[in-house]
Amino acid sequence: MKVRLTALAVVAMLNLGAVAQAAPPALTDEVSAWLKAYDAAFDSRQVEKLTPFYHPEVTIFEGGSVDRGWAAYRDHHLGPELKEMEGLVFTHSNVLAHAIGCDGRTAYVTAEYRLKARIGGRDIDAEGLETLILVKDDADAWKIRHSHTSSKRRPTLPPK
Repeated sequence: MKVRLTALAVVAMLNLGAVAQAAPPALTDEVSAWLKAYDAAFDSRQVEKLTPFYHPEVTIFEGGSVDRGWAAYRDHHLGPELKEMEGLVFTHSNVLAHAIGCDGRTAYVTAEYRLKARIGGRDIDAEGLETLILVKDDADAWKIRHSHTSSKRRPTLPPK
């Protein structure tokens, strides 16, 4: 019985390894360059420049809420936010990409982000963590299929 359970455990671990693999540095380099282009499009504050980065059926988990689909996210969340921001600088760092499957068309990415901007006369300096699921389209371009961000807790300011 022990041998059988051990054999099953080994098979299960091998199967997991085929599903999510640590990517060679080339994938992380490729995704890091892609994220730099994404950050530049984001900094432009023009949603039409961001459209090529998103899958039409993207899901966004942010701030305890969910946006389903690029059009809804663009029109009701991201677009209005970008219009309010001045001096926007958005960056990613500590990017790690991992292949999902064996065909090179899906990856999950972990990264840290930082967003600096001025909104309504108030300076914003936010940072946090992000996990992305990327898929390649028919033209081999990465698209964000799912994004989940969490911001770092800000220190509590004393009452005025």
